[in-house]
Amino acid sequence: MKDDEAWPKCSYFAVYDGHGGAQCADYLKDHLHQIIVQQDCFPSNPAQALTNGCLAADQAFIAKCDTPGLFDKSGSCAIIVLIVEMEVYVANVGDSRAIMSAANGQKLFILSRDHKPNEDIEKNRIIEKGGKIY
Repeated sequence: MKDDEAWPKCSYFAVYDGHGGAQCADYLKDHLHQIIVQQDCFPSNPAQALTNGCLAADQAFIAKCDTPGLFDKSGSCAIIVLIVEMEVYVANVGDSRAIMSAANGQKLFILSRDHKPNEDIEKNRIIEKGGKIY
């Protein structure tokens, strides 16, 4: 809770797929959920808090890795599901994906879209941001 603010019932689930080492995935496991809920827009705007929180975690991990004597080139994909009351928010970074089934597996819902730099939509997003991954 933030200063007497009543929060709705929330649940957080995430899977981190580290590459180049486990440091980044471990950092996200320990910190990303806290960074998301510390965003000024949480809990009023969970979707924006997820976006801001992922960016803030990225910046914090990069800053940590820039510490003299600590050189790390690991990274991580992530798939995040945040449930706030009766609303479900899904966020992904990289090629992690979420699907949901219903009707005893007879229906399938795709909840995320992979971020792959070789796809036009992702390539254009990267170029628009000056070549930096956000």
